[in-house]
Formats: sequence, C-alpha cells, structure tokens
Amino acid sequence: MPPLRSTTYILALSSAINNQKPAVGANKQPFDECLAELDTLGIRTDYDLLLQSDLLEQTPPRLHQHIRTLRMAVLEHFASSGRTAADLLSSRDSPPRRIKSRIGPLDALLNGGIMAGQVVEFCGKDNNANRSRIAIEYAAAHLTDNCTQSQTARVFMLLSSPLSLWQVEQSLNRRFSEYPKDERMQMFRRAMERLIVVDCKDLESLLAFLFHYAETQTSDQKDFLIIDSIKPLVVNAIQQQNDAHVAVNAVQTALREITSIMRESPAAVLIINGVSQRTSRFDMNKPTGDLYLRPELHSVQPSLGAAWALVSHVHVYVYPELLPGDNDDDNFNSSQRDTGNTMATILKSPNAEIGQTCTLYQLHG
Repeated sequence: MPPLRSTTYILALSSAINNQKPAVGANKQPFDECLAELDTLGIRTDYDLLLQSDLLEQTPPRLHQHIRTLRMAVLEHFASSGRTAADLLSSRDSPPRRIKSRIGPLDALLNGGIMAGQVVEFCGKDNNANRSRIAIEYAAAHLTDNCTQSQTARVFMLLSSPLSLWQVEQSLNRRFSEYPKDERMQMFRRAMERLIVVDCKDLESLLAFLFHYAETQTSDQKDFLIIDSIKPLVVNAIQQQNDAHVAVNAVQTALREITSIMRESPAAVLIINGVSQRTSRFDMNKPTGDLYLRPELHSVQPSLGAAWALVSHVHVYVYPELLPGDNDDDNFNSSQRDTGNTMATILKSPNAEIGQTCTLYQLHG
C-alpha cells in the first residue's frame, strides 16, 4: 500500500484538518503531527489505519478528532455504494472488450483474448523467455489494433528487469510492413506515443504506480497493463519484511481495484511469473474437469506461495514443446528434444476449461 503521505485523497484532507481547532503544540500543523504520531505506532498506510481498532487508546486526545476524520475518509474511499445490474450493463461494451495477441491459437485458447477487468498470468520456468515474447506480442497488437484512435488505448509496461524496446519496435514494424513508408512511420509514432514504460525497482514502486493509476484512470481509457515480471519484486519484499501475506495481499488489492467491475472502463492486466514444481509423481490419467492434464502439470504451483493463486483470474502455463525421450521414467529427462514450439495450457480460468492446450509455432524472436 502507498504511504499515507503519498496518498492523494489523504493529502487532500490536510487543509481541512489544519484549519480545525484547537491547534497543537511543538509548532507542528495538526495534519503533520497526526501522521507522525500514527507512524510511531506503525500505522503507515490507509490499510493499517482501517484495521487498527485501538488507535484512540494509544494516541493523545487532542488528535482523536483528526484520526476520526482520516478513518472516515478511508472508509468512504474503499466503501462501495453498489450499482444496479442495469447500470452496469448499460455502461459496458457488448460483447466485453478483449485484448488480442493476434497469435491465433493463443487468442482462441482465451476465448478471444484477455478480457478487460481480468488479471491473466502467464507462468512457467524462469529460463523460458517465450513468456516475455508473448507479452511483447500482446502489447504490439493492442497498439496496432488501436493505431487510428486517440490516446485512450494505452499500454503500460511495468518492468522489474531490463527489457529492450527494440522487441516492441520489431513487432510493430512487422505489423505495419504492408503500409506505405510515410503512413507506416506515422502509425509507428502514434503507437509508440501510447506505450508507457514504468521502471519498477521494488514492490513499493509497483504499488505506488498501481494505486496512483487507480486514482487517475478515466472512463474513456482502454488500458492494458503488463507486469514483467512480478516474482523478483514480491520475493525481495518477502525477504526484507518476512511477511509473504502482506506483500501478496497488497498486490491483489491494487490489481482488483483497477480491474473492478464497478469501473466504467476497467483495465486488462497481464502478469509474467514463474512457477515451482513438486517432484512427486502424479497419475497420468487424473482428470481435471472434462480434460486430462499432462502428468507434470499436476505438480505446478504458484512460485510465490499458495496465496498467490488468488491474485490472478486466469493462469496460463507456458512451456516448450518437447519430443518424447527414449525412456519416460521422469518428465525432465535429458533425452527430450525441444521442437522450438511453445505450449500453453489453462491451469485456472472462470470461463475456459482447465487443461485446454494450444501450440504456438515458432514465436517471433
């Protein structure tokens, strides 16, 4: 969660609180003293302020009125008065807006693409670069499909590791290649003007951006957010704070805020993540719904812990297509040969069958 001192709606209360009487001592404005006192108690975010039930017992009486004002502001900020189904339906695109990759098998796997209001996670082993390649194709396709529109269709690339923009440029140039040179250059420029790169060095910078985006997003924007990749950010926070639940819950709260159905134009989010894989053997014929997963897929679990499985609406496992080896005693024997193709399997989805798989032939490098 962003600190109280950087939260826009909290800062908006500073004038109102400072004008309240009586004034406090130590030459501090009431608002500043209130935040300083809360900080000494470990109350540093609006989430902390909401959950701490005994604040008035631990703070000076002269600050109680200001603390009540802050808590009411937090409640009003997070509370939802609700909307009728008729209002929601009238304000939505029909059918729902979807972000396409223009990779035919992948779009078909996701029933037409990534739906606005959903968080879709492409996960796999850390040495598989094709997950980032897929993210690049989604970004380029969204920019290309909307290249004749205004600045409302944007792509935000939130990077935790270096990723050269030449990959986006390469994909855009390939998609615009059939147009005359002058038109191609204009379309390319318009597309790149709607690509916003955000350098996320740690979880705090990621959350600060997400909550700021949630407060400033307007109803006419058709945004697509790509986080590549989430694992280094969350793992570093867990190692520093030794509290995985807090880090995961903070990311989930931020993402659910910007994809909420209550927004007139919820964003679509793509996350790149790793997985961990248990070593125990699983029954090859173990059913999942109406389909059967490959045996090694039964052992896949979120790399950031079981709680992370609740963050994304859709999980797609991405892995190389391997030819069978001479023996099948285990699923990772060295005799297997990589075909150069990439497989994608649905592991979690509210609107697709678990276990559905497609083959992505020779992704552009």
